[in-house]
Amino acid sequence: MSIELGDDFVDFASEVMYIIEYRLVSMDKAFHYARFRHRLRAPLRVYYNAVSDVVRNYAYLSFMARQLLGSTSRKAMVKAWLMLNTNGHYSRRLRRKVRATVEEVEGRLLEIRDKDPLTYLSIRYSFPRFIVEELSKGMNISELEAYLSHLNRRVTWLRVNTLKIDLDRAIKLLEDEGVEFRQNRQYPFMLMVEGYRKPLGYLRLFRQGLVVPQDLASALVVLNLKPEPGDVILDACAAPGMKTSLIMQLTEGRAEVIAVDVSEGRLSKMRRLMRLMNVNESRVHIARSDSRLIKLKGGEINKVLIDAPCTSSGAVSKDPGIKLILDRRPNLVNRQSAVQYAILSNIVSQLKDAELVYATCSILPEEGEEVVGRLTEVFGVKLVKPDVGGLSDGYRNYPVSQLVGRVMPHIHGGEGFFVSKLLV
Repeated sequence: MSIELGDDFVDFASEVMYIIEYRLVSMDKAFHYARFRHRLRAPLRVYYNAVSDVVRNYAYLSFMARQLLGSTSRKAMVKAWLMLNTNGHYSRRLRRKVRATVEEVEGRLLEIRDKDPLTYLSIRYSFPRFIVEELSKGMNISELEAYLSHLNRRVTWLRVNTLKIDLDRAIKLLEDEGVEFRQNRQYPFMLMVEGYRKPLGYLRLFRQGLVVPQDLASALVVLNLKPEPGDVILDACAAPGMKTSLIMQLTEGRAEVIAVDVSEGRLSKMRRLMRLMNVNESRVHIARSDSRLIKLKGGEINKVLIDAPCTSSGAVSKDPGIKLILDRRPNLVNRQSAVQYAILSNIVSQLKDAELVYATCSILPEEGEEVVGRLTEVFGVKLVKPDVGGLSDGYRNYPVSQLVGRVMPHIHGGEGFFVSKLLV
């Protein structure tokens, strides 16, 4: 990687990591906060990509820093990254020495793999040890390694917004702009990006809401709800509105959605998104409320979507800062699980003759299998296996595993998602 980064990058990247860990914010927010405190010499995109790589590989770099520099501080981790990825600051002799040392350290890592494969996977793919241990209960080592490896790989999906543009027309315009992609066979409005000439956000199609970024896993959640014209759908954690807009797209604007979220700021973004995407706003009723406490009126609602707040551990390819946060605050998992169960139990207790899809962008069973397992025991609701998108079974060490689904990055090409369907 031929980029010119030096001591200024060490200070900058280590501060980004500090902000993520102590403010518990996304990498994007931490990067934004830190950039105004530093004089950056290289283009912003260079810094962003480099910092992302540091954060994504934090545990591996900590291991390398201990061996190469005798320290595991944030600055040592960034210095280790520079030693592994740049040549500009080192003489040829020193570069040879670094390479030889890295090879030796890699050999030590392979020795760890033979003796303690879970520690090896935690270091190699930079996931908190408790996550690796939890996942190992439901899959063998080779499957787990493929899973973790693909979770680290960023895959960009686009959705063509057929409320504003014909699919064939959108495809031609994307091709004219130099975007290379592969259409999903089952859902041709979903496109996996394979290359582009200029940043996608600069394209007119994006600015006009003709094409929007949405991961395949996120789309599969809505597709498993099977929205139809005439449905009255409660979207209980709706903002910023991407799934609501897909509901309206799939029903050609003929469903009715009650879109609820606790954040007024996110709901403001949702209102702007609905207008941008040409959603019939008269059929989307946006309300600020906490779905743990909301009271439902009447029996008109026949379908419910709960894409609940979670750790977002399935989205580490998009926000590698999640790994740092969970490493420092593993108790967040139980806190989010409690929120999820509170939302589900409140809504399920008020529904009658309705279908409910509960999903989380999480790879952790505490936010998936364990939540719905508890719900079925307490409320006696029936689980029905989600049958859209060829989802994998849930983690096999849980009683509900064959009645729930998971989007697996190494199989489906989307983010890590849990998906379940309940009949109330």
